[in-house]
Amino acid sequence: MRRNLRPLCEDKTLQFLEDFLGAGTSALILSVAHIYPAYWFISLFALLPLFWRLTRANLTRSVVLGISLAGCYAFVAFFAEVLLFPWTFLVKFLLLSLIFSAFAITVNRTKKYLGFNAFLIPFLWLPLEYVLSHYAHLGSIFAFPEVNSILLIRIGSLFGVLMISFVVVLINSLFLILLKRLVQALSSRKTLPVKEDKGLYPAFKHIILQKRWYDFHDPRAPPVHQQ
Repeated sequence: MRRNLRPLCEDKTLQFLEDFLGAGTSALILSVAHIYPAYWFISLFALLPLFWRLTRANLTRSVVLGISLAGCYAFVAFFAEVLLFPWTFLVKFLLLSLIFSAFAITVNRTKKYLGFNAFLIPFLWLPLEYVLSHYAHLGSIFAFPEVNSILLIRIGSLFGVLMISFVVVLINSLFLILLKRLVQALSSRKTLPVKEDKGLYPAFKHIILQKRWYDFHDPRAPPVHQQ
């Protein structure tokens, strides 16, 4: 029984490390874009590692992904509060964990019954942004510069600030579908067919090694030097 449990534990540990790496990568990219708004364009693929793991995760792993995303994002984005205001940091971490876990669970349930729809995922992200901005007072996850972003300003003025987040998450979802199609295309490539040789060849019937009744094994000795 112990021998059977050991590979299972190793698989779960490997899955946890892969999920943590995927969520941590997304959190790191989001944090960089949040701290340095001039690099807002990296938000267009920031959620790609998280979505990739969510499409392969079950309900429990979805919660782990949400908590991992919250922890990594909070540690980088609110690093100054870790030592100065630890209780404030703890509250923000708990709020982010709750919100991100709810989003991950919603994506998981939606994927199970409706599949991964690139146009549906952004609608699931909008309540998350609204709660973060209006109730948790943590601000928007996506930050954009005030200068050199005329297109973003026009989108926000026409459809609202949440529409910018909608477009960003939509692009992330489309990137994920494109990546999955690319992986499927590469994995489905068949090996080059080998032409079968149908030529007729005579069977080789000669015996290479055959011991006769008069064969005797003499002891080996160095050759005799002739003078």
